[in-house]
Amino acid sequence: MQSMFDLIKTRETSNILQVPGSTYGGKFTLDWTEQKPRNVLIIKKLNDVKTEKALLDVANWLHQEHPEFNLIVEPGVAEHFKEQLPFVHVVPPDHKNEYTRVVDFAITLGGDGTLLHLASLFPKAAPPVVSFSLGTLGFLMSFRLKHFRRVLNDMTAGKMSLMLRMRLFCSLHQPDGRRISVDGKEVGDRQVMNEVTLHRGRFPHLTSLGCFVDGEYLTECVADGLIVSTPTGSTAYSLSAGGPIVHPSVQSLVMTPICPRSLSFRTVLLPPSANIRLEVGDASRSQVEVSMDGQEVFLLDKGEYLQVRMSKYPIPCVTRVSEGTDWAKDINELLKWNQNFGRNLV
Repeated sequence: MQSMFDLIKTRETSNILQVPGSTYGGKFTLDWTEQKPRNVLIIKKLNDVKTEKALLDVANWLHQEHPEFNLIVEPGVAEHFKEQLPFVHVVPPDHKNEYTRVVDFAITLGGDGTLLHLASLFPKAAPPVVSFSLGTLGFLMSFRLKHFRRVLNDMTAGKMSLMLRMRLFCSLHQPDGRRISVDGKEVGDRQVMNEVTLHRGRFPHLTSLGCFVDGEYLTECVADGLIVSTPTGSTAYSLSAGGPIVHPSVQSLVMTPICPRSLSFRTVLLPPSANIRLEVGDASRSQVEVSMDGQEVFLLDKGEYLQVRMSKYPIPCVTRVSEGTDWAKDINELLKWNQNFGRNLV
């Protein structure tokens, strides 16, 4: 196990950005224009025996077939496999910004949650990500593990299609606009791939949230909570709360109430340029929990607010073919969308 600081070379700057209104319909092609990839990050599902074997298979094959690669894993994984994978590198926990600086492409082994975890490691520009499913199908898992040799050879050659999956830029503020702090430390900006949720959590009372769009008052949300999701996240928590299915190439912010008091409160689809502010109202009788991709939870008091807008840092996900084909297949196979009950469909 070696520190990434031992590496001599790092990749050239090649930030993949997107702006509101840009066209990015999933038909990009990966092309290593100046140099072939060198530094490969592998993220596995935690505490899962099946993915442990997958990690060993993938890492050993890459080390043998592509010895030019520097393989990077998380510190805990490197420690666990220090005997089986002595050649891997790590980024120290207090230097996570190094991931953005050095990683050429990333591999995830697991499910959708594994990709969400990987996305959290890149607070700014992220590299292309190729995701392998291990048994449990997910909307973000493009490839079966059994095909990893072919897929990774194609990845090295630059023959893959990319879908830029939009993220949300989120920040938490006190009533005077300053950032909120936890244990004396200011909470920084967050990049969210699926959704950010404001919820009453363990508290028994409905939340009261003032909803503002581009500085203009929209409505008061009296409900169990409110979800702001990306198109990618529209098939997750938002869908369970009654939100729409949104194609991942449609730039938008999906605002879905959770068990609202008013039956007329329906999901609102906002343009990618929208700047959303969700403020804990005076009528709230308790704190409000803020959850980001189900990984971090913060508490907001009266007058404090969440600011949300489209991030300029997407997650470039490698796809099998054009994303449109993947998407149609996924909503039919995974959601059984619009299928009749009681009979088998061809």
